[in-house]
Amino acid sequence: MFSNPFPNAFGIDIGDLSIKLVQLRKRHCSGNFPRYDLVACRSIDLPPGLITDGELQKPEDVRKHIQRLLLANKKQKAVKSPWVVAAVPETKSFLKLIQIKKAPDDLTDEEIISVAKKHIPLDEENYYLQWQIIRHTQEASPKTDVLIGAVDKFIADSYTYLLESLGLGVVALETEAVAVARTLITADKTYSSEARAILDIGATRSNLVIFDNGVVQFSTTIPYSGELLTTAIEQKLHLQYDDAEELKKKVGLDYKQSKNKAWIIISEETKKLISSLKESFRFYYSHFPQANKITHITMCGSGSNLQRLDKIISSELKIVARPGRLWKNLQNERVTTNYKDTPLGYATAVGLALRAADNPFFTKHLL
Repeated sequence: MFSNPFPNAFGIDIGDLSIKLVQLRKRHCSGNFPRYDLVACRSIDLPPGLITDGELQKPEDVRKHIQRLLLANKKQKAVKSPWVVAAVPETKSFLKLIQIKKAPDDLTDEEIISVAKKHIPLDEENYYLQWQIIRHTQEASPKTDVLIGAVDKFIADSYTYLLESLGLGVVALETEAVAVARTLITADKTYSSEARAILDIGATRSNLVIFDNGVVQFSTTIPYSGELLTTAIEQKLHLQYDDAEELKKKVGLDYKQSKNKAWIIISEETKKLISSLKESFRFYYSHFPQANKITHITMCGSGSNLQRLDKIISSELKIVARPGRLWKNLQNERVTTNYKDTPLGYATAVGLALRAADNPFFTKHLL
């Protein structure tokens, strides 16, 4: 077993309105799946305008907030590790499983790059590309599945510079889709002839991730979020922001509140979410030849706890939708019990921390 060359590395999820940090310690168990202890789990809110749609607008202010997050507080010690695994925003990255009609041993880097260019909706001069060969699909007709990931160069460079300015070594940058899948897809379970969807409802946007045939197939961004709902209530009902936020949490999608104007606003926006999910599922089934039926939607993100949202999605899509279990892949009942109320907005940070606690360069850590 290879040791981790970056001891005590941690995961950090830099969002538009908050930064979340999770640090884990891996225990080497005799079974197939190791156990992890939770060392640190903390977050700090960001005022609007420091980061917009994943772009650092005021990097020095963001830097000060990260500094504060790393310091000791009343409940936890300072995070002193010099190593970090960070997420890149989904809107500034691209992830997709592609198939190339060649056996893995016959593929060259140049051929993979050439095929990948046809799928990536970014100017080839402005992105970093990384890939991983997944499997050889057919002996008679050689085909290779390749998971490709691309990230905007400006975003990757700006996040790396920001973290390095704090004295941190960036071990890896990872897409949010891969990180949340590592958290919420059960590690010790084999999904046979079925696919899973992960719906990550964040403060400023939602991401849909499809996990099928043992790997993340693709991800897409959906214009639905907690902030969008709050802002819609604030503007249409002419309320102060804090009052709109409180009303959103109180009313949600509870049918008993159906005469409340806030309920109508939330319902209208949620109908758009349902429509986007249906469209995304149709796209997946029609564009991925090996697609299995999506049998479950796992929800995470700060907006996933909206009252009755899981039940509405389940009813409209005829697919069971439920909030995910944040700590299940730690194989640690003590953490599961003591931190059961940790918000699902930590899903990305937990996935990053799981990679950081292992050897981050193991091939099982996709991209």
